[in-house]
Amino acid sequence: MALKLTLENLDGLNEAQKPLYVERDGKFHLDVDGIEDTSGLKSALEKERTARRDFEKKYGQLKDVDPEEYARLKKEAEDRATADAEKKGQFDDLRARLVEKHKAELDAVTGKVTAMQSALEKHLVDAVATAAIAEAKGVPALLLPHVKASVKVVEVNGQYTVQVVDANGNERIMDGKGTPMTIADLVADMKKDEIFGRAFEGSGASGAGTHPSSGHNNNAKSMPRGQFFALSPQAQGAHVKGGGIVTD
Repeated sequence: MALKLTLENLDGLNEAQKPLYVERDGKFHLDVDGIEDTSGLKSALEKERTARRDFEKKYGQLKDVDPEEYARLKKEAEDRATADAEKKGQFDDLRARLVEKHKAELDAVTGKVTAMQSALEKHLVDAVATAAIAEAKGVPALLLPHVKASVKVVEVNGQYTVQVVDANGNERIMDGKGTPMTIADLVADMKKDEIFGRAFEGSGASGAGTHPSSGHNNNAKSMPRGQFFALSPQAQGAHVKGGGIVTD
């Protein structure tokens, strides 16, 4: 029986054959001079064959592809990817500009609405306050700033209305029933005030320790109404504070 160069074990050999083998790397090799151990070469060859099969399996479909054509197609694909990226960048820039434009337009509309609301509030307060002051025969130029400082415009059920408020911004109430104070009520209170009462015609307001009189102070400087309204607000205030009266 021919002896094999490499065995996994010595089973099947007789006692005379076993000494012919030497154990090396976990296997038994025939100890014969002049014969090169080719087990490593076989292993390398098998690895190379496996690698070649894997390569052919992966790239075999490209065996008929022209290298120049492949290079051209690859460049075209890269160019398309670059163009798509540039288009995306342009879209992002366009979107940013549209957002900025929309914000500017929205800010402009908001500004107009705010201005309109401010004008509406001014009209409501000025109109109601001036009418109440005139009804009480007061001087609007003197009293209007103080009335406006004590009121605010609020929206109730979609309608704008004027409220008289206290120093904390809370609505002032007239009585225990919760009746809101009106601008006319506020002006009436101002007419009774020692200081503000001087800005009303014949209000009878006087200093402490004195009693209201039914007539004009004979020593007070009088001025026709037309002449009084021709004065500046500062001059009107000085006339009233100095005890002056306005006559028809």
